[in-house]
Amino acid sequence: MRYKLDGDRGGSMIHIPYPNAGAYAVYMKGDLQQVSKWDSKLGRNEPLPKRRCGENRFIGIENILEIYLRPGCELEVRPKDSIMSKVRLSWTMDEFYADGGTVKFADRIAAALGIHASTIKVVAVYKGSVIIDFFIMAEDNDPDADKTLQNLS
Repeated sequence: MRYKLDGDRGGSMIHIPYPNAGAYAVYMKGDLQQVSKWDSKLGRNEPLPKRRCGENRFIGIENILEIYLRPGCELEVRPKDSIMSKVRLSWTMDEFYADGGTVKFADRIAAALGIHASTIKVVAVYKGSVIIDFFIMAEDNDPDADKTLQNLS
């Protein structure tokens, strides 16, 4: 899907609800736009500062993609090949974040699967012991993403 905001002033926040859980990426002129940083207090990516077109975050559990769009900026949202997963840990939230939080979690999952940690995308961390929703994605330059992901499942 492509999104463009006409006009010459201000910007707008776009909220795109997805009825299915999946991984999506935002591109501007073919360049992947990075998602906002993880906020351990919120258990999700931090709110968008609204400084540059293409800022985005996926809000796990609610399945909403938020994107900041400025006039004249054209963005494309593409689905990414991925495996969705959930893990429950017998830890408290404080223990989880004291032991490295989402970064160490992604590193450990990647090491166990023999893949690069950049392909692990944590989308939500919440209580119930500690529950982590995450995607395992094929790398952007993978010529056969479906086969790569099938080999992991």
